[in-house]
Amino acid sequence: MLLDDKIIYLGMPLVPAVTELITAQFYYLSTLDCDEPIHLYINSTGTTRDDGETVGLETEGFAIYNAMMQMRVDVYTFAIGAAIGQACLLLAAGKKGKRFMMPNAQAMIQQPNIPSSGLLQASDVSIRAKEAIANRDTLVKLLAKHTGNSIEKVANTMKAPFYMNPSKAIEFGVIDQIYPPDQRKLKKSLAAIEKIKVRREKERLRVEQGRKGF
Repeated sequence: MLLDDKIIYLGMPLVPAVTELITAQFYYLSTLDCDEPIHLYINSTGTTRDDGETVGLETEGFAIYNAMMQMRVDVYTFAIGAAIGQACLLLAAGKKGKRFMMPNAQAMIQQPNIPSSGLLQASDVSIRAKEAIANRDTLVKLLAKHTGNSIEKVANTMKAPFYMNPSKAIEFGVIDQIYPPDQRKLKKSLAAIEKIKVRREKERLRVEQGRKGF
């Protein structure tokens, strides 16, 4: 039902199974003959759990980001809870002017963590550290691109976890508006949505009647 309304919900940390599902949903929606925007709702701690433990690679977030960038229609983003790390990148990567946070939502950017090294050899740990630095640099560049900040500012801000309420997120360039917007505008939007639903229902009935005619 959500996909019928072009809604994708990201509500878990970015582990491979979640990335596979979200990217598949994006590519499915890209095949539809419809110019309406895709709505991405986010409540995710990114590649970490609530306790900070790393559960996924940074490339999980980049995979979803790449899918978003290939959509021929606009992607509107909404943070309804948490948008941490890579999830914050996805929030910022939405269509400019259509990136939202709920009043009590929270966003945060930070440097990527190095996945657990376990019993790896020292040389392997070094390789993982270099990969983490490369992913950090990519994340910094993408956040700078979508927030309008300089690479230096984003890099310096990410040296420690940087938490943002909706007002701070607007100031930093992660989002554009707090949702819901002005109530008068909201009522107009809801009225427009209702008109669309009525029009779709009339079209559906017309098609059904046409089929019965044959």
